[in-house]
Order: sequence, then C-alpha cells, then structure tokens
Amino acid sequence: MLDLVLLARSWLDDEDKTLDAALLRNLVQANNDEVGLKRLDDGQLLSNAFVYLVAGHETAAHSLSFMIAFLAIYPEVQHKVRKEVLSLTGGDPTAQLSYKEHMSKLVYTLAVFHETGRLCTVAPRLGRRVLTDTTLTSHRFEIAPDGSVQRVQEFEVNLKHGSQVILDLTAVHRNPIHWGKDVNDFRPERFIDTDTYRWPRDAFLAFSTGPRSCIGQKFATAESLCFVANLVRQFDILPPPDLRGKPLSEQKSISDWKTWLTTTPVNARVTFKPRF
Repeated sequence: MLDLVLLARSWLDDEDKTLDAALLRNLVQANNDEVGLKRLDDGQLLSNAFVYLVAGHETAAHSLSFMIAFLAIYPEVQHKVRKEVLSLTGGDPTAQLSYKEHMSKLVYTLAVFHETGRLCTVAPRLGRRVLTDTTLTSHRFEIAPDGSVQRVQEFEVNLKHGSQVILDLTAVHRNPIHWGKDVNDFRPERFIDTDTYRWPRDAFLAFSTGPRSCIGQKFATAESLCFVANLVRQFDILPPPDLRGKPLSEQKSISDWKTWLTTTPVNARVTFKPRF
C-alpha cells in the first residue's frame, strides 16, 4: 500500500504544479496535509484512488467498448445513430455539438447506450446489508411454450437483521417479465417510449436505483454519448477483418465478456474506417 502512495507522490512531483484541479493531486495533498479535517491516511488515499479508477474509469471504458462492438455488429443501428447525430448539425460531420442544445435530442443514441448497459451490465451485482428484520413477498414464474410468462407460486423470503443481500442485476436485465420474449436480443427501441409503451424504469439497474444510485450516472451517460456521437460522424465502425461476412452468431463474439471486478470485454475488436 505504502509503495503505491509513494509512487503516486512521485508522479505528482514530476507534474506541472498548476494542475490544482487534478483529483489525484488533491488526494495526495490531502494525505500530506497535517492541519484540519482534510487529512487522509494512506489507506483512505488508496481506497479513494481505487474507487476513482474502477468506478470512475473502468466502468465507463468497458461500457463504451461494448457499445462500439454492438455498433459494429449491427450496422443498421449504427446508421440510425449517425443519422440522428447528423440531423442535429445539418448534416455537417465537423460541426461542434453542444451539450445544452443537443444532448437531450440524442434519443436513439441514448437508447443504444441503455440497451448496451442492459445486456452487458458492467456492475452486475449489488450488495446491501439488511438493517431490520424484513419479509419480502416473492413470486416464481415460468415461461410457457408460447413465450408468455405465467406466475405459478407465491412465497415469502425472511431477511434477518445484519444479513447480506446480493442483487443479480444481470438477471433483472434478462428477465422476460420486464423486457419481453426477445430479452436476449440487442434492440435499442425497447428503451424508447411510445404512445402505447413505456419502458420499465424500475427494471433497469445499470446505475442502481433510488437515493444510493450511482453518483456518476449523468456524467458517464454524457461522456459516452458525446464520445460515440463524435465517433460515428468521423468513422464507419466495422467488425474485424476475420469476422466480416460471417454469421451474426460469430460476429457477436466481439461482445463476449468475463466477470472480474466489473463485467470485462474479452474480445472487443473493431475496425475504424475514416468517412472523409
């Protein structure tokens, strides 16, 4: 632990001293500050740096990796994203996008981002401690041969004070009760409201939900949409050469993942072809 702290300090010693807004610099300075309430010990410094790198960087990077892979696999989706982005700039691929003016209009692009988070949830499990004895009424369902969902049993789950509860967010995101019979298909339209349909907000937990939901949700969403919006204007995103022309089932391999600290891409490979 101490070696990592000393390494962080050595990095900062070589940096421009004017970068006072840098998060790592502020953490190290707080670790060095012996006065007032800002003092952080080495463990707190390391913990904050760990959260910053994993929760603030790795999650967004992995989400973008999956999203770009899906754009390569599904060219019709990529075309719709590009068409939406260019419609905001009058067709000019070099015009600057404005967060205030354009972000709320990227409806389909946001749907692609959400659908990516549903199928490839980068934080797939959520742990909570039970604060008081609780009984939850639960239901067991079965999928009928015609694809319809039928409730077959109601039962109670007793949760004792101090117990640990682990929520499987991937299971919620792949539950046909909420997302329909095509739950395993990549279909961004499921995240777009219509006159007769409203997508199930309570069943989308990529950023958790409630008062303890992810504090970085809006930032992660904004940076991802901005990145993709600029990317599709400048490049065609294609599968890697060895997968072009192959069946969809084989091309989907570039969205494969493994579970580590987060859901991690294991075969994310695409080709970027400049558009101009």
